[in-house]
Amino acid sequence: MNRLSRPVTAGVAFLLSCTVLGAGGSALAAGKAGSGKAAAHSKSVGKAGSGKAAHKPVDKLAGARKGAAKSLAADVARLKRIAAAEAASTVLSAADKAALLTASTAALAALSADASAVASATSTKAIQAATQAGARTVQGADLQFKLVTAVARAENAATTLSADAGAVHEQAGTLQEAGTDVSTVTAPLADLATALELALTSTSSARARALAIPAAPSAVLLRASNAVARASLAEAALALATAAQDLADAKAALAALETPSEPEPEPEPEPAP
Repeated sequence: MNRLSRPVTAGVAFLLSCTVLGAGGSALAAGKAGSGKAAAHSKSVGKAGSGKAAHKPVDKLAGARKGAAKSLAADVARLKRIAAAEAASTVLSAADKAALLTASTAALAALSADASAVASATSTKAIQAATQAGARTVQGADLQFKLVTAVARAENAATTLSADAGAVHEQAGTLQEAGTDVSTVTAPLADLATALELALTSTSSARARALAIPAAPSAVLLRASNAVARASLAEAALALATAAQDLADAKAALAALETPSEPEPEPEPEPAP
């Protein structure tokens, strides 16, 4: 090889080496780009996978909550029926209706609190406790309605007896002005007044016990309130029965005084001997 061909050969070799180096650089750049895309893809998949895994936890108490909510809804419906019956009653006084309406409003609030307790409960035991409390609330409202209605009936009976006794007393007064001894009438009427006073004291006690039942009563308190109120109503019933008998005795005595006595027959003359 002559001196002139050596530079040419060296130049070609230099160009070839540059080409090889350029290809290597491209390959290296492509490798880096590919690894970057793979890493990005891996991160993207990882994020998507973690998003799917972070789903809302399953409520293991869903079935118990649903059953409790249904039970409490039935309690609310029953309480509303009781309140409607109270408002439509022809036995209860306006004062009794107002007192029972206040009690029913408090009972509805208690049932709402029970429903909230069910929604936030963290155990089956807590859900059951809220459901049982709701049932007692409605039992208390029903007991109040029945007891106060029984009280109102007893007091209406006492009012009727008092009015009848007043009429008998007035008639006895007319006879007394005419000079007739009416003690046989006034004595049972006095007993009647005492019996009516006892009856009204007992009914007042029964009403107070009934209306004192709270919106969220315990089972023990419900039983005690029912027993005490029923005992007072039994005393009232006995006193009313006594008063009714006293009225009957007074009426019989008045009738006897008003009926003119028949003259005694004259004795027959003795036959001549």
